[in-house]
Amino acid sequence: MRTHLPITYGKELARCFYVNEAASLLVNLSPRAQLAVTRVTRTDGLSTPSASVRPEKAFTIAVHLMDPDFRRWGTWVDGRLVRVKSWEAGGIGIFDLESDPRALRDTAFDCVHYNLPRSTLDAFAEDAGLPRVGNLACEQGTRDPALYHLTQMVLPYFGSTQQPSDLFLDHFVLMLCGRLVEAYGSVGRVARIHPGGLARWQIHRVRELIDQYRARDHSLTRLAEECGLSTSQFARSFKRSFGFPVHRYVILQRVETAKTLLLGSRLRLADIALQAGFSDQAAFSRTFHGIVGTTPARWRIQHGRNVNSKRLEISD
Repeated sequence: MRTHLPITYGKELARCFYVNEAASLLVNLSPRAQLAVTRVTRTDGLSTPSASVRPEKAFTIAVHLMDPDFRRWGTWVDGRLVRVKSWEAGGIGIFDLESDPRALRDTAFDCVHYNLPRSTLDAFAEDAGLPRVGNLACEQGTRDPALYHLTQMVLPYFGSTQQPSDLFLDHFVLMLCGRLVEAYGSVGRVARIHPGGLARWQIHRVRELIDQYRARDHSLTRLAEECGLSTSQFARSFKRSFGFPVHRYVILQRVETAKTLLLGSRLRLADIALQAGFSDQAAFSRTFHGIVGTTPARWRIQHGRNVNSKRLEISD
């Protein structure tokens, strides 16, 4: 695997945001654990968009530490301005550093930028038995309490003579990659991979078929043929790899999709049922209640209220 040390961090990132200096940490423990972390603060905002970065095979993940006045904020990505709809403390933005992201931030901000090489993310996916992450999909300004609290763990080391240990940094990189892949990677939520199951290419192919034909009842024969196995071999290997029989796994994936739609959209329950792969609202409600323990409507109210009411505490 080709490795890539981060470029856009520290002084280089300070140049992009027109500040004299920006405290940073460089993690270079091994070719599989490389990361740069930089804190950028401006009390007056930018009068013009930030300068272009040098293209590199990496993502920049910005985690904001304060509530900004975002009303005129936006980001230029591949020459197109994407306006910010909302941003507050704990809000994040994820941008591909090959897409020439340029930030339009005309008011004060305080944020931590992670420069995460694709090689580091690929190494994490390989070690976890997952397909490579092609993209990290995230609407700028999305609140992410997990990344916010991870960031709080490294803040004390900026400007300090005491540096974190290699053990701490190694685990930190794993936690960061795990959160990004789980929440924003195309592989989605996956069960633990057990030894003795399907090969990685077979797992990838099965997931593709299940995602592509979410609303269908998947034939064991068809899935086994795609993996080059007999039906009985496939059934045993699938359960070892995913922890569930095929039908149970498909149902659980449909419920997870429904949860995402319940919180992230205003669709009616009937429409969510169809988009998640259920035959109708009645089947959706019955299955959801059996797995989650409550109805979709009640779950949406409860978790929607929790998400909207929680405010993150900001520590100096």
